[in-house]
Amino acid sequence: MENSFEMTPVVSSQIAAVGFNESTSQIKIQFAKGGEYLYENCTEDEFNELVNAPSVGIQFGQSIKGIKPYRRIG
Repeated sequence: MENSFEMTPVVSSQIAAVGFNESTSQIKIQFAKGGEYLYENCTEDEFNELVNAPSVGIQFGQSIKGIKPYRRIG
């Protein structure tokens, strides 16, 4: 289910929080300026790399944005 995400706040000028749903292989991203998106076909490793990256925004741009299918949900 879309709402089965435990959101983790992150320090980023672009991104407010991220979450991962193992059963659907989705990463949910809440952007700092508004908007929530679901990114498909993601792994837990990709989520962990995102959360633990020195720069969450750079990691997002390198491993998810423009690579993973997505849809806006909020």
